[in-house]
Amino acid sequence: MKKKIYPVIALSFAIMMSACGGKKAAEPSSVEKEETEKATREETEKETEEETEKEEASDAKALIVPGYALGEIPAIPAVEINGLGIFENPAAKITMDKTEALSSVPGITVTPVKLENDQIFRGNSVMQLGEGGAGQMSSDGLTVQTDGNGAGQYVDAERGITIQRNTDGSGQYVDEQKGITLQVNSDGTGQYSDDGQGITLQVSEGGNGIFTDTKKEITMMVSDDSTSYTQGSIDIDVKPDGSGSYYNSETGLSIKNDGQGKAVISLGNDEKTVDARPLEKPTKLPKLSMVPAVPSLEANSLLITLDSGVLFDVDKYDIRPDAEKILNDLATVLKEGGITAFQIDGHTDSMDTDEHNQVLSENRANSVKSYLASQGVTAEITTHGYGESRPVATNDTAEGRQQNRRVEIIVPTA
Repeated sequence: MKKKIYPVIALSFAIMMSACGGKKAAEPSSVEKEETEKATREETEKETEEETEKEEASDAKALIVPGYALGEIPAIPAVEINGLGIFENPAAKITMDKTEALSSVPGITVTPVKLENDQIFRGNSVMQLGEGGAGQMSSDGLTVQTDGNGAGQYVDAERGITIQRNTDGSGQYVDEQKGITLQVNSDGTGQYSDDGQGITLQVSEGGNGIFTDTKKEITMMVSDDSTSYTQGSIDIDVKPDGSGSYYNSETGLSIKNDGQGKAVISLGNDEKTVDARPLEKPTKLPKLSMVPAVPSLEANSLLITLDSGVLFDVDKYDIRPDAEKILNDLATVLKEGGITAFQIDGHTDSMDTDEHNQVLSENRANSVKSYLASQGVTAEITTHGYGESRPVATNDTAEGRQQNRRVEIIVPTA
């Protein structure tokens, strides 16, 4: 078979040469060959150099913490805790500190009440006021005991808030709905946790302690000997002398700073020593906020009750001279509190006719109004007389009848 193929190839070649005019193609000269080979070598060398540069750049990039210089270890971030707070109703006009002048006056009681559709709902509200704004109150799940300067106890069952505060600001704060707990000493040490945010903070003397943030996968431990910080796959440790380390378990990158101007970078089998400044000393853990002050007492309305036996003679509506001091004190509180409107209601027992008691109650309410106005009270005052129609106690006993003979001043606080 091979002998038969050769003649065919030869014949084909002869025909092809004949078609080309029988001329033989010119071969490149030696100079041209050298130039071609040189250009090829240069192109190959250039491509190799570019590949090498790319590999070196990639290797160098792998040795760097993203966003930082070669050999630089990120600073450990400072811990920040959002402030706590339970705030008074800013619309509250009269609180305990405003009514302290009335608290020791015989014949006057002050009670937080709920006023709806001209009806007073006393519920189980009880308020006792002392000197300097001190006192206590309990009303439908709310209990307040205070010294008037922010110390005391506050329990709001509906909101799940408990405050126990000492005069130096130490104590405990609990918000069950938000999952917040604060226990703090007077020097700012203690414990704080926020279940909603996944945060816990334990602070001891000197700002040492532990901070965790489960949502951000952060754990920070601070002591006199070192500060360690972990977030996800990253671990950072810093010593007081400026030395420290960085390790990323995901990439395998390790940086060790000797605190004396050098850092060793390791990644797999590669290791490199570079110049590096000593690490900055991390910030200590923050002191805890003091427990929020126990808020002043407030209610939908404040009911000030004046004993008619203190203000008026029997079956009379003229203000007794010895009762003027009571109303003077009341006028001062109303003016200092910036009260713009309030209501005065007159009430009687049932010892006389309905008509007589109605007129007497109206006249007594108007007498109190006129006297307060004469003392500089400029608020809008409305008066009502209810006679014997709204007793707060039985009229069958002398004690009960005395309680029913009264003048009530209703001041809205919200």
